[in-house]
Amino acid sequence: MEPLTNSLFVLHFVVTCVMAGIMWFVQICYYPNLAAVGREYFISYQKEHIRRVTRIAWTMLFLELISAIVLVCVPHHRWVWLSLAVNLALLLGIWWSTFFVQVPLHHTLEQGWDASAHSRLVRTNWFRTVVYTVRSAVVIVVLWNALQPV
Repeated sequence: MEPLTNSLFVLHFVVTCVMAGIMWFVQICYYPNLAAVGREYFISYQKEHIRRVTRIAWTMLFLELISAIVLVCVPHHRWVWLSLAVNLALLLGIWWSTFFVQVPLHHTLEQGWDASAHSRLVRTNWFRTVVYTVRSAVVIVVLWNALQPV
């Protein structure tokens, strides 16, 4: 890889691994704990969560998407390009799930506590958690192979 591509890949690698860690935290700690907030404070808590998380999550998601697209557009060895294409396809699956499953569920929860929406949020977020873990493994393998002597 060229130096600019190397830097972009390192950025992508870091953002992907950080998002995987965040997703595991959200899945194991944050989403389940929403049930403990209590009905009286739930709406304000959920709205504040959305306000705070939006800044970080969308910044990371956009960095990740742009870097994934650019990396696929740059010529690489066949297996590297295929790995990066799979990585991008998985990321697009995460975006789909985020926009069409998790965001609508968060909007439902902004109206007040809804046990069914909460349960579905926790259950369906496993998709993003697992896919982020797989994506991290993909970029780790690409990085590992890039660091091996020729």
